Amino acid sequence: MTTRKSIDVSSMPSVFVLPQLLNIYSAGRLGMAHKNAITVIPVHQAADRGALKKEFDAEIWDAIEAQRKDHVFTAAAGATRHLRINDRRVALIGLGADSADRSNLCWAGALAAQAARDSSSSTAEIVRGSIPASDWLQTAVHMAEGAELGSFTFQQYKNNPDSPQTRKRLHFAFADESHLTTFNRAVHDVVRCASAANFARHLANHPPNVINPTTLTQICRQLAKQCGLRCTVINFEQATRLSMGGLCSVGRGSPNKPAMIILEHKPSSSRSGPPIALVGKAVTFDTGGISIKPAAGMGRMKYDKCGGMAVIGVAAAAAMMNLPRHVVCVIPTAENMVDGEAYRPGDIIRMYNSKTVDVTNTDAEGRLILADAISYVCKHYHPSAVVDLATLTGGVVTALGGVYAGLMANDDALAEQLIGAGRAADELLWRLPLNPRYRKLLDSPHADMVNSGDREAHPIQGGIFLQEFVTAGTPWAHLDIAGVSYLKEDYRYLKGLQASGFGVRLIIEFIKSRG
Repeated sequence: MTTRKSIDVSSMPSVFVLPQLLNIYSAGRLGMAHKNAITVIPVHQAADRGALKKEFDAEIWDAIEAQRKDHVFTAAAGATRHLRINDRRVALIGLGADSADRSNLCWAGALAAQAARDSSSSTAEIVRGSIPASDWLQTAVHMAEGAELGSFTFQQYKNNPDSPQTRKRLHFAFADESHLTTFNRAVHDVVRCASAANFARHLANHPPNVINPTTLTQICRQLAKQCGLRCTVINFEQATRLSMGGLCSVGRGSPNKPAMIILEHKPSSSRSGPPIALVGKAVTFDTGGISIKPAAGMGRMKYDKCGGMAVIGVAAAAAMMNLPRHVVCVIPTAENMVDGEAYRPGDIIRMYNSKTVDVTNTDAEGRLILADAISYVCKHYHPSAVVDLATLTGGVVTALGGVYAGLMANDDALAEQLIGAGRAADELLWRLPLNPRYRKLLDSPHADMVNSGDREAHPIQGGIFLQEFVTAGTPWAHLDIAGVSYLKEDYRYLKGLQASGFGVRLIIEFIKSRG
């Protein structure tokens, strides 16, 4: 059995405690699981029937064949069928036409964990089924990833949760014992990354009366102690002295004053050279300010912190996985509220890099806090690349819906790396242009720029604005995750009506791809 290291937040206030991880992963020879284990068999639509027949005894093979012939079980991705064969409980899980598709494999893993929870057994023995022997190792790793992501629930504020979650043991059966060490090592890292994504989801789901800039700062300090990260906090008074006009203006109207949190992962094994910098928008609640939002749906504005929570998740994953890269994670956090000190349309503010901004819309607040964070990290850390993640615009939701996040970048190579990482992690990106001709949309007669023009090319305006705060020559990319950060319905291995954790696995893939 693998020894699992996960985020330990037990010393935090109880409201911040991450629910105990639900699954235990082990690997061994077929039949080593508990005798009452449910047997989970992943089946590819184009399965080699000869291979299936060779893998199983006659009773199981006959039952699978009968299900397929009667078209009761099609083996389509996400299809399941529960059988009772003599005294054995069996769950068939479809992989679809592409047995190497990571999304399908994660889905199958989530369904395997569900099958274990729905049965009276504490263990699911997951066997190779129709997967080629050469692919079984990678298949098992991604099924474990999906099991972890699919097991996440957030019912912390319910007196009567829908269903109690219990730990389940998922045992992956291998014929070749030489694969066991490799599996244990690989599953260790992939589950750590998935648990960090779940931690980001956990934080994002908390309401604004619980997580605000003050409490988020406390959480990050505690997380840093437990994961071995370095935590630096620039508070409101310090930010004011540093002339961080964007951050201070956005958060000035709240009693929970804004802050800039910096989590730094710098292992002793890290290669010399500049770090990778990540910046995540953490507006813990967004009323829109004086440019107030409509009442309908405003409660979901607790999810305006999802970019920052993803960056916190990446910091935790980098530490738990001991990635050999120096990573600087910057989380500007504010609460955009309305009171007598709130900033106004018509205000002109001076940013950290001395540029001035004519405020035309106080609901275009995210770019203001991100801009100060980007210019700060460029000046003080000289990063090899900067990537920001933000629930920035409703326009990107209109353009791309809930399937792709918008990507804007000043560097083609960086953009391609991120798109590839997103494809590998099943967190998809679509590149939007940053043509300099769009810059005129932000022209102001009285300041260097406005913070928001009219609706024309609205998501691109956000990227054009942020580009003004990137030090010349620094590769930079902006991920607008507004459409993908909150799930309106179930998606394969992710449960709906809650935060998705989008960005954690993508960015970890990206960091690993940079060597």
